[in-house]
Amino acid sequence: MRLTDKDYWERVYAKNSGAPAISPPPASRRSKEWLRRLLGQSLITYSEPYDDYLLWDVILPSYFGDAKGKSAIEIGSAPGNFMVKLADKFSVVPFGVEYTAAGTAANRLTFSEHGYNPEGVIEADVFSSDFQAAYRGKFDVVISRGFIEHFSDPKNVLDAHLSLLKQGGLLIVLIPNLRGIYWAWTWLFNRKELPLHNLDIMRINHFRTLFDPSSVDTLRCNYLGTFTFWLFTAESSALFMNKVLRGMHLVQRGINIGFRLLFGRRGCETAWFSPNLLFVGKKCKE
Repeated sequence: MRLTDKDYWERVYAKNSGAPAISPPPASRRSKEWLRRLLGQSLITYSEPYDDYLLWDVILPSYFGDAKGKSAIEIGSAPGNFMVKLADKFSVVPFGVEYTAAGTAANRLTFSEHGYNPEGVIEADVFSSDFQAAYRGKFDVVISRGFIEHFSDPKNVLDAHLSLLKQGGLLIVLIPNLRGIYWAWTWLFNRKELPLHNLDIMRINHFRTLFDPSSVDTLRCNYLGTFTFWLFTAESSALFMNKVLRGMHLVQRGINIGFRLLFGRRGCETAWFSPNLLFVGKKCKE
């Protein structure tokens, strides 16, 4: 069962807000220039999200060393920034599947602006029999971020992921961790978001059980990141709290610098404070 409906996501992407609870909002060009002058380019790089650094510079390169020309699709892909970055960094051929009109339009625009084929974004329900029949076993890499936690039975959702993968293909699943300190904050300031998420699978032991070892070999399954204020949210009507959050987001940049200097490439993950859970696996050969 879906914990969100199509209208919810149409509203999300119509406001061009991207995928919630996985990535921080991008800094504006003006704020980046201000930070560059204040901190210098090296510290600006260190001030970017620590979990992003671990994902893009430490984890993914170990799985994408020979990915040039391979096909990669993201399920629930709007607004498309993740796949553009993946294609830029590892030379994969990017695709996306998005079941909202607003999300599809945003994703196609992103692909087009960065020189990738906008027709690679497919407007479809990933669970539809037509889509599954057309794309079964077509992709070298299947990715979802902030997707499976919006379903009460994510194992069936993962079956739809795996059916799109070639044998030996790479499966990457990233979800937010709305437990621990993030649950407490969300309960206080944005409680209506909690029922939209399957909180049970955000326990690492439960998360691991979603991936059937007869279908996919686990390469990595653990928490990702150390701590971020970017996972703290407030209702849109709470104007004061959203101003507070903007200040906390600036503070987070200083915290990120500290994490880079203190933990480097090692990371420091805990159930209470890590903002994400990450699975990487390889589809078993039949």
